[in-house]
Amino acid sequence: MANDRLSLFHYDVLRELCDHCRKERFHFVPIGAAPATGTCKQCGAESKLVDISASAVWRLVTSPSGEVVVVPQIA
Repeated sequence: MANDRLSLFHYDVLRELCDHCRKERFHFVPIGAAPATGTCKQCGAESKLVDISASAVWRLVTSPSGEVVVVPQIA
């Protein structure tokens, strides 16, 4: 398994980071699917995939809008 993916049952979790505003987003994609990045929803700059590890994820939280958010563990 590559360092930029964390496998959870039938999905990988990918971490996308904007270098401009440092906003993170996490995506659930089918295992082995080709990752796709886009523009940051906050500032519009191009974002990229970055490394993630099993110890980086603490819990999954569902926001009132129904969006699932991965809350990183704070050391």
